[in-house]
Amino acid sequence: MVPTWEAIVRVLLTMLLSGLIGAEREAHERPAGLRTHVLVGVGSCLFMLLSLSMTELGGDPGRIAAQVVTGIGFIGAGTIWLRGDVIRGLTTAASIWATAAVGMLVGAGWYSLAVVAALAVFIALTALRRLERILVQRLAGQTVVVQCELPPSPETLWQLLSALSELRARLLQVENLPSGDSDFQRVRLTLSISGRITTAQLLQALLRAGAVSAKTEE
Repeated sequence: MVPTWEAIVRVLLTMLLSGLIGAEREAHERPAGLRTHVLVGVGSCLFMLLSLSMTELGGDPGRIAAQVVTGIGFIGAGTIWLRGDVIRGLTTAASIWATAAVGMLVGAGWYSLAVVAALAVFIALTALRRLERILVQRLAGQTVVVQCELPPSPETLWQLLSALSELRARLLQVENLPSGDSDFQRVRLTLSISGRITTAQLLQALLRAGAVSAKTEE
């Protein structure tokens, strides 16, 4: 059985490592921040310590650990939300899951591996964020926001999508805008275009596809 003083050390180490991950999420104002990650990590550590103590009573130390992994999935799912076609919170859910793993490692006494794992998660949330943005900019190209006025016909939107597909422009988001007194439908398109396509070519393609007007937003 783990001595009380060593169990306290493991809990405190878990607070430190979980706080490192949670601080990054807190800095970016994510739904699960510093306190949530610390609580997840400490709770996982305590459950792991409880699992180890069960071996003294002849119990299966893996049962509680397995339930922790399942339970953390429900907490992570609570940070994921869908708005239109955009999914948010997946990275935070993954960080909660990884924090639970760090807590379990510390609870099991794998200090060095837990420290390395926490640093790996922190690097993934910070340094890899910048690398991801660079890769997206190079691979996806330029992001352009275009406002269009469309005739009140669903066929026009499909014609626009076909035109964008021919240009190999990727549609990231579609928003309906207030039309006011106009009979035309106003939409805002967020597009990703390659460097081979100019903004002028994009606007001309939209007009040919049936848009009444098309202009880019600054």
